[in-house]
Amino acid sequence: MTTEGMCMKKYFRAAAILLVQLAALPAFAAPAIATPVCDILPSATIEALIGMPVVGKEASTGMFSEACVFTTAAAKQGPSMFIIEHYTKPLPAGAEKDMVMTTPSSQVLPVAGLGDEAWMNSYTSELLVRRGSAVHKIIARAVECEKLADETYNEQDVRCTAKRVGILKQTAAAILAQ
Repeated sequence: MTTEGMCMKKYFRAAAILLVQLAALPAFAAPAIATPVCDILPSATIEALIGMPVVGKEASTGMFSEACVFTTAAAKQGPSMFIIEHYTKPLPAGAEKDMVMTTPSSQVLPVAGLGDEAWMNSYTSELLVRRGSAVHKIIARAVECEKLADETYNEQDVRCTAKRVGILKQTAAAILAQ
């Protein structure tokens, strides 16, 4: 067998194992939320949290989740978005942390005081919170944070990161209050 054939065989074996593992997940869905995902928080609340006008929102349904993308008005950096996602399928135990995007220079850290468990990557502006079997993810790519005249880039980064973290936590708390 050629090297290419052996690689393909390994690939198909790994794909088959993944399919078996996915099939072994519980057949029941995560708890449904009574409110459509785009109505969990009104646009006015999102506007108040991020300090920018929301000009549109669009719901989408994927294989494992429902999401609402709030689009903000074009600012100096251009239009941006704020996303609330609700997982509709149960996640394997411990998988929640893996649902937060990472980069080589960032890390996912636990957040105390939100739901049963919560994880955040402040670099990518993502927070995932679980209460019971309900899992929500919030992505804040819509936060304006201009450099102040007397601050360094690092000072701006720290200030803007703190602002995004605050917005993510406030949004998660508002969702959990539903």
